[in-house]
Amino acid sequence: MADQAKWIGHKVGTADARPGEMVRGGIPIVADMYGRERLMPVVVACGVEPGPVIWLNGAIHGDEPEGPWSIALVMRQIDPQQLKGVVVAVPAMNVDALTAGTRGDPLDTFTYDMNRVYPGSATGRATERVAYAHYQAMMASADYQIAIHSGGDHSYLSQMIFAPEMPQCLELAAAMGPDFPLVFTSLLKAGDPTSELVKKGGGGITVELGGQCRTLTRDFDTVCQTLARSMLNVLRHFGMIPGQAHYCRSWKRGHQVALLANATGLWIGDPGLEFHREMAKGAALGQIVNLYGDVSETVVAPADGLVFGLRHRPQVRVGDWICFYGVVDEIRDNLLPR
Repeated sequence: MADQAKWIGHKVGTADARPGEMVRGGIPIVADMYGRERLMPVVVACGVEPGPVIWLNGAIHGDEPEGPWSIALVMRQIDPQQLKGVVVAVPAMNVDALTAGTRGDPLDTFTYDMNRVYPGSATGRATERVAYAHYQAMMASADYQIAIHSGGDHSYLSQMIFAPEMPQCLELAAAMGPDFPLVFTSLLKAGDPTSELVKKGGGGITVELGGQCRTLTRDFDTVCQTLARSMLNVLRHFGMIPGQAHYCRSWKRGHQVALLANATGLWIGDPGLEFHREMAKGAALGQIVNLYGDVSETVVAPADGLVFGLRHRPQVRVGDWICFYGVVDEIRDNLLPR
């Protein structure tokens, strides 16, 4: 966070914003076959007074379009003349993957998933070099980062935040507001933006909401408006924009259990299954049936807990992800600093 005497603006890549300005530009990445410089899109909103520097990162996975649109909705509602601090929006970290609609860059067969190779390398493979350009830019200034994810082309994820057990990360998660009562533990590891920023003393969270089964008209608007509303709540929490922030009454902290298919066939979810509803160990989640309609596997809850994500593709193979199941370890009445 800069002090008032040094508050002259904020530059990220080619976007150089003076106080009270919102400027579009890009973070330079590798050149194309024609020798033209390629840019990762960035928008910098620089407030008229010092404050936190928050990065909003979307589409590190190209099959997750919720980030680009929800971040655009946020930036539409920011008046830099009434802003304190800086909001840096990166609608799509992985533009080539987003263009193709795939999780990773389909032309990069060696480092396909940017969210596993971050912070990348200046001398690495293609995806690693793109990740490294983002890493250098973000680490130079960010106090906080919010990474927007979804279930992509395979699953739907209901409101969920993954946050390390660090005060600055838990505060950021709580600041997302009343739409996100599930704040599960994420381990600090190499490979993702939050882990790298926390190593530098910053705060970061991974937010999950959406999936390609909900990208038609009203559904997509509902998902992205929820994300945008929550990110704006973060800005209000930190006093960056006018207005009162709102919070959950309590938060569920826990951990994820991955449920994988033990049969190949069609995944048929239980018609009565509801996201976030508490259920007992052994409760039926659905079945996998073969092409004769015979049940090959009944999938059940592995412990007392809740479902926050489900596969939306009926076709399933052995080893495919079926369910994002959450085990609640504790309920906290406050994640904010006391």
